[in-house]
Amino acid sequence: MVIIMFINLFGKYLTDKKILSDVQLQSIRKEQSRTRVKLGVIAVAEKLLTEKQAEEINRKQALTDKRFGDIAIEQGLLTLEDVANLLDRQGVPYMQFVQIATERGFMTLAQIEDAFRQYQEEHHFSDETINGIKNGDLDVIIPAFVHEDKIKEAAGVAIRTLNRLISTDLWMGDSYMTDRLTCDRLACQDMKGSPEMTLGLAGMGDSLLTIADAYAGEAFPAVDMDALDSVGEVVNIIDGLYATALSEKGTESTLLPPAYYDSETTLRGKELAVIPLEIDQKPVMLLISLGGKLCFDGE
Repeated sequence: MVIIMFINLFGKYLTDKKILSDVQLQSIRKEQSRTRVKLGVIAVAEKLLTEKQAEEINRKQALTDKRFGDIAIEQGLLTLEDVANLLDRQGVPYMQFVQIATERGFMTLAQIEDAFRQYQEEHHFSDETINGIKNGDLDVIIPAFVHEDKIKEAAGVAIRTLNRLISTDLWMGDSYMTDRLTCDRLACQDMKGSPEMTLGLAGMGDSLLTIADAYAGEAFPAVDMDALDSVGEVVNIIDGLYATALSEKGTESTLLPPAYYDSETTLRGKELAVIPLEIDQKPVMLLISLGGKLCFDGE
């Protein structure tokens, strides 16, 4: 669900900056999925109406059997096209956030707009990217956080698959490159062809259970080999989808059996990209190596 991706990205920024408390953010999260945004809220946020004009229409609406948009059109404040566009935006995650945060007194519209401008500036997001984040558009969000061109397609397949199969409660951070990484648990798979690639899902503590449990439809007691086998199935699905996409472009590849590591492991690789994720608020790392086979300490 795109709503949760938005609130995870922008909400985490607000709590990190101490603009919202964790309790306030959780309150918004619970409410957002069932919130239908009022046209007046959207019209003010889009600068089509002032707050005073929206309040006046609301007062008239309370005294008549007419819709907000009809009254605004009658008064010459909005056009029919304006109202149609506002209706289309009622499900936009940013607008839902604005309505809940302002109605509960957590933030004013001006404070939200100012925080969002700062969020855009600090991350150097383009206007296109920031609109994609407001709308919860994964096809815009993913390349904004995955900075290495060579892995954007594979990462996109992986994150969309996790969002679809495991949980819509997903957050992602900026990708980074390293030649060494330590994790507690890991399921990974090598792909032979052009390019050669290793893709894996790694976690610390029991965090991989959020993937294992969701995919298997059962609760594992610990991240043991059975749980890792479930995570490995998800990795295999991701790689299979990516291999299919490559095949459609004329590139053939072969998937090797997944490998599992159920204790602390240190990976080494020439081009190891790490994409930090949170799935159901549990930290998970998506790993993609294009620098040949990953090596592990002790091998």
